[in-house]
Amino acid sequence: MSVQINHMAIISPRYPNLGKFYEAVFGLKPASRNRPAAAITIGDGYTGLNIIPRRDGYVEGIDHFGMLVDEVAPVKERMQKKFPKANVVQRPSARPFAAYSGHDPDGNVFDLAQRKGDTRKEIYADIAAQGWAQDRYLNRFAIRTPNAEACAEFYSEVFGLKPAGTRDGRGWHLSDGRVTLTILPWSPGIFAGMSVKRPGPDHIGFRVENIAAFRAHVAEVAGMNPFLAPVPLGGSGESQTRRELFADSASGQWQMSDPDGNWIDVTEE
Repeated sequence: MSVQINHMAIISPRYPNLGKFYEAVFGLKPASRNRPAAAITIGDGYTGLNIIPRRDGYVEGIDHFGMLVDEVAPVKERMQKKFPKANVVQRPSARPFAAYSGHDPDGNVFDLAQRKGDTRKEIYADIAAQGWAQDRYLNRFAIRTPNAEACAEFYSEVFGLKPAGTRDGRGWHLSDGRVTLTILPWSPGIFAGMSVKRPGPDHIGFRVENIAAFRAHVAEVAGMNPFLAPVPLGGSGESQTRRELFADSASGQWQMSDPDGNWIDVTEE
């Protein structure tokens, strides 16, 4: 059983600007075949980042992730056998780059594509085909959810994601060998001193070559172009509480946000 976390997605009302942030700060590159009217799709040569315009009825922020498996049918069989509350459905032709969508037992959404017959007809296959390698790359997708242990079991047993270290106070960590899916617990009591954050995607992570050099680069980019400046963390009492919760939940050495305020955990390890 072979699985790859092959993309992550963010919804933004300022999606072109956000795409430029991830290009300028993390060095992500656009696919050679892009769809600028539909989304900004960039990547690190292994994992794509799809930045989608906010449409009516949708909430902005980190939205979902996608996986690539050898074949969808056995995945669906394993899912239905032990996790009947989860499901995978075929998507309409308007989404040819992710032929299937599904959800885990808590309703967290993921996209699914398969290598057999290669249902990746566009963007993410194109990023993988370009095959470049870079020092700064996406390495984590974190979800905060009520039944964290059951969801971690779901992704391990259904998709074969492997434990990345042991379970700690921050949650469960499962890896495809490069990118880690982190499942964090959720309950209203976790958010004492701040507004309760809804369950769902919590933050994304990047591996960089050197934290000090990277922080200097972020400051330089923000100095050159204020539209590419991260939203500051901390300051007021409540924002400092949010900052501390994020730092306590994260696995990296430095936490930041993008210009939309989406949390990013950064590590050089």
